[in-house]
Amino acid sequence: MAAAAKVSSCGQEGLAERPEFRLPPKGKGFVLVLFLTATWHWFDAARFQLRRRATIALQFKSSMINKFFDHCLSAVCRIICTLPALALLCASGVAFAEISDGEIRVGLLVDMKSTYAHISGQGSVVAAQMAIEDAGGSINGKPIRLLHEDHANSSDKVARVAREWLYEMGVDVIADVASSPLALVVQEVTRPKGAVIFYNGVMTTEITGSRCAPTGIHWMYDGHAFNTVIGGELTRSGSKSWYFVTVDNAFGANVETSLAAIVRSNGGVILGGVRHTLGEQDMFAKLRQASESGAQVIALVNAGQDMIRSVRESFDLLRVSKGEVILAAVATALNDVHLMKPQLAQGLRLSHSFYWNMDTESRAWSKRFFERTGAMPSDLQAGVYSSLTHYFKAVKASNSDHGITVVKKMREIPISDPIVRNAKLREDGRMIHDIYLLRVKTPAEVKEPWDYLAIVRSVPGERAFRPMAEGGCPLVAGRN
Repeated sequence: MAAAAKVSSCGQEGLAERPEFRLPPKGKGFVLVLFLTATWHWFDAARFQLRRRATIALQFKSSMINKFFDHCLSAVCRIICTLPALALLCASGVAFAEISDGEIRVGLLVDMKSTYAHISGQGSVVAAQMAIEDAGGSINGKPIRLLHEDHANSSDKVARVAREWLYEMGVDVIADVASSPLALVVQEVTRPKGAVIFYNGVMTTEITGSRCAPTGIHWMYDGHAFNTVIGGELTRSGSKSWYFVTVDNAFGANVETSLAAIVRSNGGVILGGVRHTLGEQDMFAKLRQASESGAQVIALVNAGQDMIRSVRESFDLLRVSKGEVILAAVATALNDVHLMKPQLAQGLRLSHSFYWNMDTESRAWSKRFFERTGAMPSDLQAGVYSSLTHYFKAVKASNSDHGITVVKKMREIPISDPIVRNAKLREDGRMIHDIYLLRVKTPAEVKEPWDYLAIVRSVPGERAFRPMAEGGCPLVAGRN
């Protein structure tokens, strides 16, 4: 692994060397079949020859004794043949599940210094550590090992690190991967390996659409679900005219297309839109263009520092500061509001999968997180905890870290944790759950630190997420 990679042993020292080559279960099964076939034919031929010679020597024609002799030899041969087969079967893990290399290895691909660092970064690492600790630090006697790496918003780096982790370091599961373009890269790297990967900060729906993979799991965030909640609810409430300010990348294009369709399907109109580059420093001219369009809603189809800058600069626009136009952010987090301050973000509409103060259970978990980080969790960071917690439960129940086996078990056992509500994992890899429409409170409404949001409405996952049949995932073609 690259020297820059960070390793958290969670009480364990050293990283055991992983074998250079490990025959996959299907390969082991094939070898087993060949072994059984060849061995059986050898013993069958030997049995025939032994019987023939014995018959000639003794010249004994008694049919009863001959049958008895034949049956005894057959039984002995079958026993002799079965013993080495059973030994190989046990070693191969075909019939008996196993945790490979004696430990479970978890990798986090996080943004530590760039656009998404404040909603991912060290907070995601802490969330993963909490999940490991709550699992007891080990599963069925096998320790859990945590590695993390800054992906630096670089497709080349994320591909290199993912490949090293999966094919050289033997990482069993990867989580976080904030950034839609990077997620699509990682999806293709991990596809041949079949390791489990959780996308917790990804908006593009292609992860569970045409680019779906058997072990690629879209856990938190979702462009279609967030658009359904924001676009559908606001349009139906009377805000019919929209203008888009969109980041110029895969995430922006995918989410804008989805949001525009939802707005139109609910009787709204799109007055126009403007694109900006990732990390663009001066957004004011584009925001003024959006305001002058006369739209009732300015949709910010961006995230991280781009979204924060957009909200801050838009407050200088008279229509925004007077509340004559609604700002709606399709991909934002609590940490964003903390950085913007409620006085600049008040009235902003957003949608989340999780809010730290939504109920007693979420509040208790978030307080634990706060004690370690000094901040309340974003829904992305909370999603890292949720996804890994469910993964560990599935590994324990199946006694295996084989990707397909674990994902199958993840669909069988209930999803229950302090983070998501009414959740289930679909066959296309999408985990559906309740989504919340929220509003940033006015400064006068904020009664305690970090309680910046008011839940306007809770929308069931079955209504918020794109129907599986409409996604185009080849794994579930023709299924609802």
